[in-house]
Amino acid sequence: MVKSIWYVVVTSLIIIALALTEYFTVKATFDRLEETFSQIETKLEDESITDKEILSAQDLWVKSKKTLHVFIPHNEIKEIDLWISESVYYACDKDYKEAAAKIEVARELFEQIPKTFLIRVEKIF
Repeated sequence: MVKSIWYVVVTSLIIIALALTEYFTVKATFDRLEETFSQIETKLEDESITDKEILSAQDLWVKSKKTLHVFIPHNEIKEIDLWISESVYYACDKDYKEAAAKIEVARELFEQIPKTFLIRVEKIF
């Protein structure tokens, strides 16, 4: 009986630790992306961005999504891929207003997706 209680307690602690690790990993990754793409959006609005800068930001996303594939649904990654790819296309085509609009949507996704990993009472019931 006592062993069973300890198994339940230890298992619960492991699950909580893994959930917190998942949340903080996802949050840190999206915070880094948010910071980078915020700078990109500012440069797009100022029309002072180079192709190298926007491609570098896209490369950061590509590297980050390798880790994120473990934690978040692939549909959300695909959606971000589309918005970033479109923004790169528009930025390289010198359509800065359209590129900035696409980056704005991607940044909103960067903000909203980690919220789905919060442990909340409404998710339990």
